[in-house]
Amino acid sequence: MSTGQNRDKGPSGFLNSLLGNLGLAKPAPQAPARPGTPGDRMVPRTGRETNPMAAGPKATQPLSEAEKAKQSEERRYLIAAFEATPTLIPEFQNPQYMYKLISNERDYVQENLNKALAERKKLFADIPDDPTPAQQAALDRLDAKVQEYRNDLTRLFLLIKKVAGVQKSGTGGTDFLTSG
Repeated sequence: MSTGQNRDKGPSGFLNSLLGNLGLAKPAPQAPARPGTPGDRMVPRTGRETNPMAAGPKATQPLSEAEKAKQSEERRYLIAAFEATPTLIPEFQNPQYMYKLISNERDYVQENLNKALAERKKLFADIPDDPTPAQQAALDRLDAKVQEYRNDLTRLFLLIKKVAGVQKSGTGGTDFLTSG
């Protein structure tokens, strides 16, 4: 098959890697223990093994901007694949999976929109009433970026509605609120 998957085995290594990086892959099934193997014997445990708090809390580090951008690129790849071929991989048929994938990308785009709007506001405050051509060009670039983010948000919102099975033309109060 040229779709990057074997129907019996699921997604290819590349797609599995993408799904794993996004935290959306299913864990590999564990083989049951055979009789006579260590898996069927009782093994005494210490408190550290049975009490996860004894090992100490694991602090989760926030992702860097580069890591967030890489994850976004991977999500966009999967979303584009879903739009082009909704039956490409079995996960595309799972509405919860697709909702999570698309809403994570939507959150990232919203975060970037908010940053761009804040940057535009600061730039606009620093520019005199009669901006230079360079200042106006910078504002125009930011305006184009803001519009691109807004278009992305609309597209992703419509995809979420499609995945969730919402058929009404109205939003039912779930549309985006804009701050700017």
